[in-house]
Amino acid sequence: MTEPDTFDRPGTTPAPRRRRPAFAAPRDEIDVPPLDQIAPDLEPPWHKEDTDTPHRTAAYRHRDGHRIGLRIQPRSLAIQTWITAGPDLPPIPDGTAIEQAEAQAANDARLQPGRTWHTVLTTRTSKALAADLGALVRERLLPALTNKPRGIPAPPPPEGIGQPTLTPQKEGTQK
Repeated sequence: MTEPDTFDRPGTTPAPRRRRPAFAAPRDEIDVPPLDQIAPDLEPPWHKEDTDTPHRTAAYRHRDGHRIGLRIQPRSLAIQTWITAGPDLPPIPDGTAIEQAEAQAANDARLQPGRTWHTVLTTRTSKALAADLGALVRERLLPALTNKPRGIPAPPPPEGIGQPTLTPQKEGTQK
């Protein structure tokens, strides 16, 4: 036996569907070319893998186990990119204590094995999407393997904001 439908009872009505307010901006969607056409070509030892959805995702693999992924987000407003460090760090070489300490410091500065670093490319502000995506991968993702980012640096404040006002002093008028 099935349960009776709650809307069959007298006096109950379904909740009305919520409509977008008239003042709301239309939902944006950017016309982005398929990702397999704009994904950057990386030099060996990177190799591009086949994906189930090549028009929306791209993946690269390095022989050391590092991986790069690209994905167009819903409504095509952004392309999410990430890099994951491979399973092994470079070995600490035999040598003097100073050489070993330098090698350990270099390993500590790296993106650690299995860790991921993400960046996003907004498609709305990009004028040359393929070039911008290639630059993002080469200049932001790949360097993260050897020098893990600590965050995105804040842009400098506009001139004069948050800086002390310095009044020039003339020579000979100081007391």
